[in-house]
Amino acid sequence: MDLFDEKIDELLAKHLTGESSPEEAEAVTRWLSEAPERSQYFEQLKWLWKRSADGLPAPTREVDTEAALQRVKARLKSGPGMTARLTAKFWMRAAAVAVLALAAVYWWGREPARAPVTIAAGFSDLTDTLSDGSVIALRERSGLTLAAAFNRKERRMQLKGEAFFKVAPDTSKPFIVEVRELEVTVVGTAFNVDNASDPSRIVVTVTEGKVLVSSGDKSLLLHPGEGAVYERESGALTPLAATPEQTVPGAARRLFRFDATPLDTVIRQVNEAYHINITLKNRNLGKCLLTARYNDLPLERLLELIADSFSLTITQTRNGYALDGPGCGGN
Repeated sequence: MDLFDEKIDELLAKHLTGESSPEEAEAVTRWLSEAPERSQYFEQLKWLWKRSADGLPAPTREVDTEAALQRVKARLKSGPGMTARLTAKFWMRAAAVAVLALAAVYWWGREPARAPVTIAAGFSDLTDTLSDGSVIALRERSGLTLAAAFNRKERRMQLKGEAFFKVAPDTSKPFIVEVRELEVTVVGTAFNVDNASDPSRIVVTVTEGKVLVSSGDKSLLLHPGEGAVYERESGALTPLAATPEQTVPGAARRLFRFDATPLDTVIRQVNEAYHINITLKNRNLGKCLLTARYNDLPLERLLELIADSFSLTITQTRNGYALDGPGCGGN
């Protein structure tokens, strides 16, 4: 990309406002390192951006981009010793970048604030799928509150009680569960957190991947089959040899809640919960959307209900079951 490439201008504007992704930030760093004049261009942009933003009111109205552009031009011309060195093409491009950054700030400020979302299990266990694709299985009388900014820069939540988590991998957005004084951080894995069985302690057990458990200056890195116990009164954090039963709770095995969930995702969750191999013979079936609740059903009955939803046939295979049919709506 050259000095006046529109794509790099957009990246620089996002970089100025702090809204660039890790990949975009890396692209900006790489672009700046390739030529000295690029670093000079960016430093002048930063100066322009800071000067243009001075005295702006709170972002509660539409952006007047033409007025902003004129203000940017005036600021640029007043820059100490800069005007003589810059071409018209430069300051027009620089002004456009600064206006783009200003517009981003206004737009961000005008975005409606999101409230925390709470998922609660009543007198029975509850399984749900979060907006990032992660699956949670809450024990009865347990609750999970998602942060207002969930799935922006991180996936943070607070847990009361016990839950099993099957985390969708996303290295750019850590998955963080707060349980009283304890914090559990993962990227993509499956684990269980229990503060319901004994409120004086918090037990974390891992099924897949790695989990970092921390409290203050104490931390443990857990691998599959391992666990940790946090004693709330003493603050002690100690390793625990987890058993398979500890890492796969009943809520993760038998309760399902699907809301317009693709059938291939449904089948994957059923396979994991029942340790069975169910396949879709027609690949188009995987796109069918299922909305249903299933509570602790035998596998055969569960398959019948799923098959009836899409007029599918069930065939027992050597390794499990196969579902077949024309697809959604007869397609």
